[in-house]
Order: sequence, then structure tokens, then C-alpha cells
Amino acid sequence: MEIYLLFVILGIIIFLGFLGEIVFKKTNIPDVIWLIFFGIMIGPVFELVKPENIEIIAPLFTTFALIFILFEGALRLKVKELFKGMYASSMLSMINFIVSVIITTLISLAFGFGLVQGILLGVVLGGISSAVVIPIVKRLNVKKETSTALMLESAISDVLCIIGTVTIIQIYSIGKVEFSQLLGGLLTSFVIALFIGAVGGYVWIKVLLKMSQYAKSYMVTIAFMLLLYGLTEYINSNGAIACLAFGIILGNSGKIVQAMHEDKKSSPLKAPELFFYAEISFLMKTFFFVYLGILLQFTNIMPYIIAAVISIGLYMVRPAATIVVAKGFSQKDKAVIDSLIPKGLAAAVLAQLPAQAGIPGTELFADVALAVVLITIVVSTIMVFLVEKNKYGGLLNKYQKLLSKKTKEPKEQQLL
Repeated sequence: MEIYLLFVILGIIIFLGFLGEIVFKKTNIPDVIWLIFFGIMIGPVFELVKPENIEIIAPLFTTFALIFILFEGALRLKVKELFKGMYASSMLSMINFIVSVIITTLISLAFGFGLVQGILLGVVLGGISSAVVIPIVKRLNVKKETSTALMLESAISDVLCIIGTVTIIQIYSIGKVEFSQLLGGLLTSFVIALFIGAVGGYVWIKVLLKMSQYAKSYMVTIAFMLLLYGLTEYINSNGAIACLAFGIILGNSGKIVQAMHEDKKSSPLKAPELFFYAEISFLMKTFFFVYLGILLQFTNIMPYIIAAVISIGLYMVRPAATIVVAKGFSQKDKAVIDSLIPKGLAAAVLAQLPAQAGIPGTELFADVALAVVLITIVVSTIMVFLVEKNKYGGLLNKYQKLLSKKTKEPKEQQLL
């Protein structure tokens, strides 16, 4: 591709992202749809950009996009709200993961996949995407507990999907794995990542207090975040969770500075710095969705049929998780939780591992996963748009009305 054409495309993408945000603020029509559509236009339709043209930088870009969006979102989380939302997010992650695996396995069996293959696909698609959820919930008028629970769910569920996928591949390859070893590995991964991120955040607050007058301190914070991510991944823990913890500590730096008896000093994180990080997050989100559109292929319709049925199943079972965690929440908040189950790049990447490991019957996984990513992102954003317009009350609400109607009918018959 000519350099001038590349710059034209990059410029159009940034303009699209900016205009999409304006349209979203005025109409609540999600910008994600335009960005993915543009990716489809320059990718599979006109082939101006092919996946193989960007495969060298793709892993670097997608990883940075995911961890930075997570980090920037965490800067807005307050410790009090975090503790309130921790139980809800943990339960939401676990229940949604379990019911997603069950429904995906059943649908996969109906389409002729084996049991192992069905479970694998369910585990791959059991999470929700931070890169989609965080930008959406930041702009929604919902309770802070709701946005916190959804944000933390997106981080926790990614870990469940990664560890679950790798473990099942291990079981298939070597024949067995200890459940206690699996559970221990999961907990250890969480604790180590949280510890590294939290300690790193505390250390960095002390550093920022001494160097905040330097113009480049904004960028050095990003550099330190990347170091934390690399260190955490190097010791086989979860770098994304470490970046989340790092962001939470920095976001609460004002209270931490007071606790350190630095009474004369204010929080090292100022409004211009938060604005700068929000701008980078905007860029990452914009290019991320265009990249997803470029990856899509439409030569085989079967993966889209399977993906459509799986997506319907995933939305139908989501209320099982919502009803457990959303007690006391408004109808609108419940509907938002119901609606937001978009899959992301983690699912697309994990879906390639079974075939690479030589597990038969998993050749279609990558195509199915990408199709589910497309469908769930578009459907989730449209459903949230309808919730904001008070035109959709969520599946849980529909189920409860249906159940209430069913229980009333026998009573009315008895009275007659």
C-alpha cells in the first residue's frame, strides 16, 4: 500500500471516531457500528488493507489497546465503589462464564461438534471484552456500582477464558490435570497480578510526587505500566489484571497521599493528565474496532449461522447472572447488564489455539469466534442504545413478566 493512502485511511479513521462520539452524545447511536463497518469496507470488501499486511504489528497493537483501555478505565474507579462492586463482579463473571459454556456446548453439539470441542468453544466465548464494555459504560447514565461491576467482570472473565482454554488443551494433550492445581493456579495468577499492580501503583505515586513538574511525566507513567505488564506476564501471571490494579491505585492517589502524611501535596494525577490518557484510550478504541472489521471474512456463511445461534443462546442465558447480582438495581441498570456481553479480541485469539494444538474438529473455531465477536458487539451496542431510549427493558424483565403471568393464571382459574 502507498504511504499517502495509508495516511488518508488513518485520518479518516480518526475523524470517524471523533464524529462517532459526537453522534453518540447527541443520539446515543453507538460509534462502534460505524468503525466496524469502515473496517469491513477497507478490509474484506475493497481489500485496501488485508489482515496479512498488519499481522506483524497486530499482536502489539491489540495487546496495548486492551491493557491501556483497562488502565484508563480503572483510573476512574474509587476504592469504596470497588469494594461495593467486587462481589457483584465476581459473581457476574463466574455465573455468566458457566452458563455461557453450558449453552455454547449444547449448541455446538447440535451443529455436530464433539463434547470436548463444544466445551472448548464455550470457554473461549465465556467472557466479555474490556475494549467494548469500558468505553460504553463510561458514557451511560447508570449507577456507579453497575459500571464498576461490568468493568471488573470484563477483566476477570478474560482470565477465566485464558486459563480455561489453556487447561482444556493441556488435558487433551497430556491426558489429565489436577482440579486443585487448576484452582490454585487461577487464584495464584490473580493474587500475584493484583500484588504487582498495587505495589507498582504505590511506588509510582511516590515517584510522581517528585517528578510531576516534568512535562514528560505523562508518558513515563505509560512506560511504567508497560514494564509492570511485561514483568507480570514474564512470571506467567496476568498482566491485564496488574494494569487494572495499577490504574485503581493511581486513580485513588489523592487518598493514598493523605494516608502517607503528605498533607501539603495533592494527588499527582491532575485533570490534564487524565484528559491525555482519555485521548489515547479514544485512539486505541477507534483503531481496535476498525481492526476487527478488517479481520472479518465472508467467503463461508456457515460460521455466521453457527455464531448467530450461539449469540442468541448467550443473550438468553445472561439473565441467570443478572438476577443474582442486580438486587436493588434499577430496571435500567439490570437491562444494561443484560445487554452487555460483547466478545472481543481475546475470544478471537483464543479460538485459534485449539487448531494450533492439533485438536480435531476445531478448524472452524477462529471463523465462528470472529463472527460471534461481530454479532455480539453490534447487538450489544444496539440494545444499550434502546435501553437508553427507554425502548428496551432487558430479557430479565421479560422473563419476570412471563413468569408472573404464568403464576397468576392458575390462581385466576382456582377463583373461577
